[in-house]
Amino acid sequence: MGLLHDRTGRFSPLLTLTLVGLCLPAAWLAFRAAHGDFSGAAPAGPPGLPPGFADGPGIGGPAAGSGSTPFGPAAAPRFGAPDGGPGGDSARPIYAAIHLTGDWAFRFLILSLMITPFRRLLHWPRLVLTRRRIGLAALAYGLGHLGLYALDQEFVVSKIASEIALRIYLAIGLVALLGLIALGATSWDGAVKRMGAQNWSRLHRLAYLIAGLATLHFFMQTKLDVSEPTLMWGLFLWAMGWRWLQRDGERAVSLAWLAGLAVAAALATALSEAIWYGLATGVDPLRVLKANFTTVLGLRPCWLVLIFGLVAAASSLIGARRRGAPRPRAAAQDRPSRKERMVPETGRFRFCKSLR
Repeated sequence: MGLLHDRTGRFSPLLTLTLVGLCLPAAWLAFRAAHGDFSGAAPAGPPGLPPGFADGPGIGGPAAGSGSTPFGPAAAPRFGAPDGGPGGDSARPIYAAIHLTGDWAFRFLILSLMITPFRRLLHWPRLVLTRRRIGLAALAYGLGHLGLYALDQEFVVSKIASEIALRIYLAIGLVALLGLIALGATSWDGAVKRMGAQNWSRLHRLAYLIAGLATLHFFMQTKLDVSEPTLMWGLFLWAMGWRWLQRDGERAVSLAWLAGLAVAAALATALSEAIWYGLATGVDPLRVLKANFTTVLGLRPCWLVLIFGLVAAASSLIGARRRGAPRPRAAAQDRPSRKERMVPETGRFRFCKSLR
C-alpha cells in the first residue's frame, strides 16, 4: 500500500488527506524554525501559566499580582521540574519546539484511539485504513520530541541519562515512547503473520497503557496550566468507556448509552482536574469544580469533552442510517449445523464462502 493508494492500488483521497494533515505540524515547525523562532532571545514573561493566572482575579481568590491561580492561592508545583524546565523557556527557545513535537505526538496518539469508535459509529469501514499511519505519526513526532531534547542537551548521553533519572516525568515519557517504538516496529502486515494474530493484538492493546503514561507525562511537564492535558485525559476516558460499551455490541451505537457516556466522561474530567490541582498546586479542589460553572476562564475541558461526546452520539445516527434496518436473526432451529456448513472437496473439508 503506497502513501496515497489503498491496498488495491487505487488512489485514496482519504489516505492522501490524512497524510497531509499529519505533516502539517511538521511543516509549521519547519516554517517557524526557518524564521528564527527557536533561536536567539525568547520573549520575556513566565511560561506555562494558566489563563488569568497573573492578569485577572481568580475564582474566589485574590486579585492579580498576589500570586494566585485562577482558582485561588497556589503553592509551587509539586511534580516535575520548576516551570519552564531547566533554564526556563525564556532562556532556551528550543523548548517551544520540544513541546510542540511532544504535544502533537500525544494528540495523534489519542486520535488513533478514536478511529475504531468512529469507524463503527459512522459505519465507515475504510476509516480503519488511517489508523496505522496516525499511530506511526505519533511515533515520528515522539522521536522528534526526544531528538530535540537531546539536541538541547548537546547530545551528551550522561547528561540526558541523569536528567531522565532525576525527573520522574521524563522517565515516564521515555517508557511511553519505548512502548510506541515497539508498536511501530510491529505495525507492518508481516509482523501479524510472524507473531500470530492473538499475540499481535495482545501487544497492541498496550496502546491504552501507553496513552495513560503519555497523559501523566503531559500533566507533569505542563505544571500549572493543565487545560489541554485535562481535555486529552477526558477524551481518553471517553475512548475507554466506548470500548467498555462495545463489549455489549449494540450499546456502542445506542444514542442513549452514548449520551450517558458523554456525561460520565465530562464529570470524570472535571473531577480529575480538581484532584490534580489539589495534589499538584494545593488549590482547593472545590474552587476548581466551581470554575466549571462559570465562563470567566472560558470553556473548561469538561464541557469540551461533553460536547465531543454528544457529537459522537449524534454521529451514531448517521451510522444507523448507513447501516439500514437490522437484519432479523434466524431461529436456532433454522440455522445449519457446523457439519452442514462444511463442503467436502477432494477428501478434505473447507468452510463455505459465507463463513470466511
